[in-house]
Amino acid sequence: MRIRHVPTLANRIALVAAPLFFLFSGLAIPALKSGDNAQLALIAAHPTGWYLFTLFSIVGSIFLVPAAAALMNVTREGAPRSAIVGGGLLQLGAYVALIDSATQLVYWKMGRPVADHAAMASLLHRYENAPAASIIFMVGALALVVGSILLAVALTRTRTAPLWAGVLLALGMAANIAAFVGSSRPLLIGSSVALLVSLGFVALSGGPLDEPSPALS
Repeated sequence: MRIRHVPTLANRIALVAAPLFFLFSGLAIPALKSGDNAQLALIAAHPTGWYLFTLFSIVGSIFLVPAAAALMNVTREGAPRSAIVGGGLLQLGAYVALIDSATQLVYWKMGRPVADHAAMASLLHRYENAPAASIIFMVGALALVVGSILLAVALTRTRTAPLWAGVLLALGMAANIAAFVGSSRPLLIGSSVALLVSLGFVALSGGPLDEPSPALS
């Protein structure tokens, strides 16, 4: 393999690895729970599963940053506005998701059997209902959804991917956010599969991912 092929290979890996690790995170934990006490009880019952869920979420968020850059780069000439704004928003959302995933390591310790669950549940409630913290994650979630929609438009307009792949990208990201809001493990797994099919198609379609597609007349 020549050195000039490394950027394309790295982009292909990122596009596949991001949704794949999100899928691993959904498979690692037996359920998602809403409510502070229920969530801590779940962590206490499945500490290893929660740790793997968190670890895979962190890795997936890390790979989502270069994956967003790859989608932006390959579509920016044919659909510059959608590509640049969408790629920037998706990267912003990925960084916020990385922060959010990392906080789950704190939850992992809070749910250990030796912890005072009443005190930990109270602390968890105060953190998750603090407006100053919630607004950051709300902005991140919105950036992920809007960014994926704009990139789906860019992929379709430049014919980098067919319409179904763009639709799966947008729906998969929206469903991923909805899965966490609704504490739905099946939806989390399904959304990850949708993202894997969409981004995997772009990664394996054979086109160069380190050079922008030409503008369509």
